[in-house]
Amino acid sequence: MAPPPTLPAALLRHAAADPEEPWLFRAEGWDWVWHPWRELAGWMERWREALSALPVGSRAAFQYDARPESVILDLAIQAAGLVPAPNGEREDAFWIERRGLEIEITPGSHPPLSGWTGAEIVAAGERLQGEIGEAGGRQIVVLGGPLEDPLERTMMAWATLSGAAVVLEPEPALRAATAAWVRPTVFHGTPGEIADLRARAGKARKGRLPFRRLRTVVVAGTLPAEEAAFWRERGVRTLTTQSR
Repeated sequence: MAPPPTLPAALLRHAAADPEEPWLFRAEGWDWVWHPWRELAGWMERWREALSALPVGSRAAFQYDARPESVILDLAIQAAGLVPAPNGEREDAFWIERRGLEIEITPGSHPPLSGWTGAEIVAAGERLQGEIGEAGGRQIVVLGGPLEDPLERTMMAWATLSGAAVVLEPEPALRAATAAWVRPTVFHGTPGEIADLRARAGKARKGRLPFRRLRTVVVAGTLPAEEAAFWRERGVRTLTTQSR
């Protein structure tokens, strides 16, 4: 099956195929709350309609945090034919403020600026999808960094296209600990964050997947040879990414 031409189309396809399957998970106190494709697609369509009056190709800035609402607002902006600018400036072409399930649009003083177009975002996600490959089951990943970061943007695009379950952890210092608890199939981060993950996976024997199912580590930079060897001996592939 050909991949959807946009990430919003991918979300709608997942929602049509399995509406109640959970996609985005977030912590609420000591509990984890999940949101299914159907609910998230409804948010996206609601916000897309509100944004559809804006000139196509305009840059739309908004405050991004590691919450399902922010992830879906980014997709709604793309669905409306706009260029998303997470954590951009209020003076950008348009500033989008989310208030519960309503959004407020404020024109800025700057003309539309360049940014990641929808096509570029999809292309980045497809490239990563080709490198990660299939897992023999549903992929699981921990995300939560700023979406304006090229790696985080690419990881979220891949998760949207592939339908990987996304656990949102906003605190960088807690991502390795969260990963040890949720046991993802894919983990990404800086060499320092990968080292933290290794410390938590240190008891995994050679030839056995850490956390029972970790298959791929995506690194923002270059791993030391010893670090790369640790993962290789346990059957985990390491992928190195570069800036866009």
